[in-house]
Order: sequence, then C-alpha cells, then structure tokens
Amino acid sequence: MNMNTIGRTLLTRKLNLKVFQVNSLRTSMSNTGTGSQNWDDYPFLRNCEKETTNPVQGNVTGTIPSWLQGELLRNGPGIQKIGNDSYRHIFDGLAILHKFSLKDGKAYYQSRALRSDTYKKNMEANRIVVSEFGTYAVKDPCQSLFGRLKSEFTAVSSLFTKSNSAPDVTDNCCVNVGYYGDQLYAMTEANFVRQVNPETLETLGGRTNISKFVAVNSASAHPHILEDGTAINVGNSYRHAGGPHYCFIKVPPSFNSEKTSFENATLIAEIPSRWKMSPAYFHSFGITKSGKLIFVEYPLCLNLLGLAAGGIMQKSYCEWMTWYPNEKTRFHVISMEDGKVHPVTYETDQLFLFHHINAFEQDGELIVDVAGYSDGEWVGHITTKDTLNNGKFSEKASARRYVLPLNVESEKPGENLVKLKATTATASLRNGEKNPIIDLTPQDLSESMIELPRINYKYNGQNYKYLYGLGDTAPTNTYKFGMNVVTKIDIETGKKIEWVVEEGTMASEPVFVPDTTKVNPEEDDGVILTALLPCDKPTSVSLLVLNAKTMKEIARAEFAAEGAITGTFHGQWAQTGEKIHLY
Repeated sequence: MNMNTIGRTLLTRKLNLKVFQVNSLRTSMSNTGTGSQNWDDYPFLRNCEKETTNPVQGNVTGTIPSWLQGELLRNGPGIQKIGNDSYRHIFDGLAILHKFSLKDGKAYYQSRALRSDTYKKNMEANRIVVSEFGTYAVKDPCQSLFGRLKSEFTAVSSLFTKSNSAPDVTDNCCVNVGYYGDQLYAMTEANFVRQVNPETLETLGGRTNISKFVAVNSASAHPHILEDGTAINVGNSYRHAGGPHYCFIKVPPSFNSEKTSFENATLIAEIPSRWKMSPAYFHSFGITKSGKLIFVEYPLCLNLLGLAAGGIMQKSYCEWMTWYPNEKTRFHVISMEDGKVHPVTYETDQLFLFHHINAFEQDGELIVDVAGYSDGEWVGHITTKDTLNNGKFSEKASARRYVLPLNVESEKPGENLVKLKATTATASLRNGEKNPIIDLTPQDLSESMIELPRINYKYNGQNYKYLYGLGDTAPTNTYKFGMNVVTKIDIETGKKIEWVVEEGTMASEPVFVPDTTKVNPEEDDGVILTALLPCDKPTSVSLLVLNAKTMKEIARAEFAAEGAITGTFHGQWAQTGEKIHLY
C-alpha cells in the first residue's frame, strides 16, 4: 500500500467517524471524588508552577550513613496545565526532574522542568500543541485544512519510510533518567532523549533523535546497564520490509566526549511482531548474565494506521491501543551474542506488565520474574478523570515467576517440565504442534500488590533473593491512591517486611543502594531510598533512608520546596566517585 492510497483511505474513514473532542478535565476537580479531599494535592495530578532551581537544604532526623554520598535523580510528569488546557492522562504532564543530593550527612533538594521542544512549543502557544500518550493536542486553529492534512501525512510517512521528519512527536521525556557513560539523559518511550546537566538539571543542547543512529522508531525508557557501562535497550521498527519488528540495540558508553553516546549504537537483534500492523506495546524487558534477552509480547496492541492518522481522527496514542483478552501472551528468548531467537515458543494466559523484576538462567531453565497484571485493558483508561472518580487504579500488579525450560526436544507433551525446586510454576509441551510450544503457568511471589519493583542491581541477570517495591495494603490509609507501603520480599522463603507510609502520604519507587564499606557484602547490605510526598503539603517532600535488611528507618531529610512537588516514575542513584552508574 503506497502513501497516496493510505491517505485516501484515511480521509474516507474520517467522513464516517465522529470526531473526538478534547475537553479540559480539571474544571471541577475540587468537587470530584470522595469526601472533602483536594484532588489537586494528589502528587501525580499536581501542577508545578515554580521550580526549585537552587538547592535547598533539608532538615535531617536520624543519621545518614557516612558512606552514602551521591545523588538520587528522579523524573516524572509535573506540569499538568498550560493556559486553559489540561493533560488527560497521568502519563502526560511535562517532565520535571528532581535531585536529592547527599554529602557528609547533609541533604539537598532541587528541581527543574525539562526544556524539551515540546515544553517550548506549548509554552509559546500557551496551550497544549504537541500530543502525548493520552492527550490529543488540537492543532493550530489558524492553520488551513490543507496545512493540517499535510502535517498529518508527514507523520504518516515518517512511520513507514526512512524519513526522520516527525514534527509532532513528543520529546517530553518524563519517564526515566539515567547515565550513558558520563552523559545523563531524560527518557520516554519515543525516539527522542534529552541530555541533562547533572549538576544544575538544565537541559543541554537539542533533542537527540535515536532514529538517526540506529533503525528504530522508538526506544524504551528502561535500558539495562552492563558492568562496563554499555546500555542495552529495546525499541520498535515500523519500517521493516517484513512488517513491525521489536529491535534490541547496544549503546557503548561515552566518557569525556562532546558526541552523544548514541552515535555508536548498533542493532543486535530483531523479532517480528506476530500481529501485522498492530505490534504490542511494551515498557521494559529482561536480560540475563549469561547473555539472553527476554521480550514479553502481550496482546495490548497498537494500530499503526490508526496512530498515523491520529491527527485526522483526533485521537491520542493510547486510544489506538486495544487489549485482546483471547490472545495469549508470548515470551521470546534471544541470544545477545548472535541475535538469534530461541526456536521454542512460550505462551501463557492473560498477562500484561510494565516492569520486569529480574531474569536468570539455572540448570537449563530460564527464570523470569515480572510485576504482572491479569488484564491490560485499563492502561488507556488511567486518565485524570478516572483517577479522580476511582481514587485508585482498579488493576494491581503482583510479583510472578515464570520458568522456561530451554531444551525440550525429547520431552513428552502434557508433563510438567519445570525442574526448579521450591516453585509452583509449571511448563508443559503442547500436544499436536509442529514446532515446540510450551504453555506456562506462573508462581505468585507476592500475595499483595507490588509495583515499581527494584533489586540490588549488582544481582541483575543472576540468581537473587530480595525484591523491593511499592504496595497499597496499609489498612488505615484514607488516601486510597496506592503506593503507601514500601515492601521487601524474600523470594526464597516468601517472608515479607513492610514499612507503612504515614497517613495521607505517597512513597516513590524504592531504590536500593549497596553499602560501599562492605568487603564481602550480602545481597541486602545497603539502604533503600524513597521520596515521601504528603498529599496535604504540596511543597513538602522527604527523602527516607531505610535499612535494606530490616526495613527500619535510619534517617530522613525533609525539604521545603519553592513550588509543588510532583509524583515521579523512575530514577537512578549516582554514587560519588563511581564511573559506571547502575540501576
């Protein structure tokens, strides 16, 4: 199908479709929800109107360990309203970068908005003019119909050709932040990243278009960092001759270089999508120390033709995503060494996930741990409106373990092939199939909710014991938003230790920092860092330091910021003096 045919088809469809109108959802915020709660104070709905660009010193209680010297960098959506326009989805707000600095027992906080091209365009227009995941931006009303159609068809062309022209693709990198060598980048799920000054949080230079250096249309915001600083990531390619592919890339680290690390990026593996023109959405992937990559292809699919026509139909990215509950979720295993896909197909029922926890190989079996959901339909519906009406998300993730036997040539159908001890996970060869297909059932590693999972990253890709994450099981918490319990799970014994957040306070993703003073440290020798955001004090934030063994509080630093402190998704700790910064 050539581009003229696509264009005519999309125009014809437009005549038969009701135009989706974008409405502001914050007009009646204070009158929506339960009780007298002020919804504008919920951290992920706050609008930050003033940055804290100069570091403010925190009031420390307890004692911050003397070895804990460095910076916790975090990223998330923080500007929710521009002029009279408001973002519709909690993933969409303009990025705010946060930094907690620890030095000699003292703590400092600062924040700054990412000066992306998206930020600049929106601020100049005083309204939302660049679309995000769940927010369609109404185009310039002064632009002619021909001009608008031309702009949309340029976007169509950029998806399926080698053109790097994509004027309306967002570079609002509000999902994660991390180092590629000594270069700090803010990241999202598009093909753009933005370099950031780690000292001031100022945005450096123009946006980096990954597509110019390696053949991908996007890259995830969850790269894995190897011991030498090499980053491994996964992205999409919509331009492949065989249809959409999932592509793994390798980015060597750059040190003391004026060039971007991505100039040396290479493609190391490709997997074709099993749904033509509707590839699966994804957020992260797994990697093992032995050199295997794990990609989970779940049936939350993106209609590419619809996405390309998003401006004509006036629909956002997430409105072109569909969950197919009757389709199975598939695990792909790829060799990082030669890019070959393992010939065995692994499938399971009803699995969606944002975050991999860890993966490792043991005695011919691949163990894959994820924070999984039994449904993916809800992803497009966590809008500001739904958050206000429900007060919390309807779906909850739990830690799940899947065991994938790698060598199944001589196995009989129907038998449980899992040899790993102390697990209830199963794997069985499906009968009557020409090529081997293994049906998987998981082991539940957590009875209660667990999301934003983190581990001691030095154990990434190998056998490990401890998992940290956020839950929402606090029985006395009246702010029903979730993320009010910091949890540690012993995967071997099932033992769980919880640190319950104070009433009306939300915690951020727990970050494990290993104790640098230990000569032969145990896996949980270190601390957990998490930011605490009280819902009734928008300009207040605390950095909490927990003993990672006991989950007891060691110290906390409370800060009074210049403006509202907003919710964050992900971040990275950078220990002073270390050359390679892991997650």
